[in-house]
Formats: sequence, C-alpha cells, structure tokens
Amino acid sequence: MRVTVLGSGTSTGVPIVGCQCKVCTSADEKNQRHRAAILLEEDGRVLIDTGPDLRYQMLKQQVRSLDAVLFTHFHYDHLDGLPDLRPFTFDNKAELVCYANPQTHEIILSRYPYIRERAVYSNVPHLSLKIFPGNEEDGYEELKIAGMKIQPIRLVHIPKAGVLSTGFVVNRKFGYLTDFKEINAQDEKFLEGLEVLYLGSPIDKPHMSHINHAEGLELIEKYKPARGYIGHLSHQYLHTELLEKWQGVAEPAFDGQQFVFH
Repeated sequence: MRVTVLGSGTSTGVPIVGCQCKVCTSADEKNQRHRAAILLEEDGRVLIDTGPDLRYQMLKQQVRSLDAVLFTHFHYDHLDGLPDLRPFTFDNKAELVCYANPQTHEIILSRYPYIRERAVYSNVPHLSLKIFPGNEEDGYEELKIAGMKIQPIRLVHIPKAGVLSTGFVVNRKFGYLTDFKEINAQDEKFLEGLEVLYLGSPIDKPHMSHINHAEGLELIEKYKPARGYIGHLSHQYLHTELLEKWQGVAEPAFDGQQFVFH
C-alpha cells in the first residue's frame, strides 16, 4: 500500500495570498502547502477529501482514475473541489462512490443538489454518495475498497457547534485524523501501535476546533506509532524549524510525501 500526502496545509493554503512572511516567501518546497488531501493506493485508488486544490493535486500526481472518495467533514477546504471529480467519470458509466458521515452527507447534498437528482449531464460529476456503514452512536463498520480495509474513526471537530469529522485507519497500519478536537473513546483501540499516525494540527496555540501541536505530540506519545507526523499546518512555521523542535516524537508532513507499507 502507498499513501501520498496531496496537501499538508490549513484552510488558506501556504503561501497565503498577499503574505510576505518568511514561510510564505520561502523557496523550500516543503513550506508550500496545499489544502489537505490524501491518496491511498493498493489494488486501486481512494481519495480522502476534495479541497479547492484538487485539480492541481490530481495533475501533479498523475492520478487518472479513482475507485472511491472518502470525506472527513464538510468545511470548504476539504470539500469544495468536488466538481473537479467530473473527469474521473467521463469514460466510466458507473458512478464514482463517495462516503461521508451523516452530517457531511446532508451538507454535500444541500451544497451540490445535482448529486441527488442523478441527471445525466456532461457537465456534472456522476457520483453515488453514501453514508459510512454503521452509525455515529455505535461506531462505523470497516470498508473494503481497492484491496484496502478502511476503518472510519469518529471525531468531533467543533464541540460547541456539534460539528463532526471522520478519521481513517487503513489496513491497521496508517492512521489519518485531521480537523478534530476530540476522539471517540470507543475508537481509540484502532489507533494503537500503527506504523504511521498522521494528525492535523495547524498551530501551537490553543484552538476551539483543532488540537494544537502540544496536544498532537501527546497523542502520538499515547498511541505509540512507529512514526508520527503532523500536517494541516499554518504559514507560521518553517518545515526545518518544526523538524528540529519535534525531533524524537514527530515530523512535519509535506506535500508529495509518500509512505509505503508492505
């Protein structure tokens, strides 16, 4: 199995338009962070999230086909590149299967109502939007897609607003949790002892809807993966500075980074 980090940045992306800070003006490609997305590959390809940079990300990695799409949550930086899924259905009569939690499922249908209409027009993607099997209360069932076993993980993104998110553990080796403040205690068993645990944490200060860097490092030490990574990073941090600061616990993720599992 191969995992590719398509985007390691927060909602604005890095560089931020108009910003002249040392990160946004850096020539180091590891400081250039597109909106968060992940590509999973084994017998086929599964995409996690469709942010505004999707078209560029697919071209950059030369992705020509997808077997499924998984959504973490409904915020624009993870969703609003959805119309750019259209080329993946040009030559395929079957609809592209997409999975989301119930809250995200509802928002997607309200934002892109043509998915529900299922009309066959050339200018809309032909998608089959499904809810993860199982439920938010008791837990989600494992998905089997493209030769991979994918376990959805229940997360809370914004506790005060009731905004939910979903993480994923793939083949019991790779864990991807982004845009969350809380992890469902019943799902923590899936996170222990992974080969790679990737957490989204934009900043080092307390935040109402994201874990901060210190909390991310604590979770990595708690779940004890062989390797820990932190992405969804803001423009306040140089890659080299974080690499030195987190030495021995975690590393900052970067666009184009790949993990290979045997």
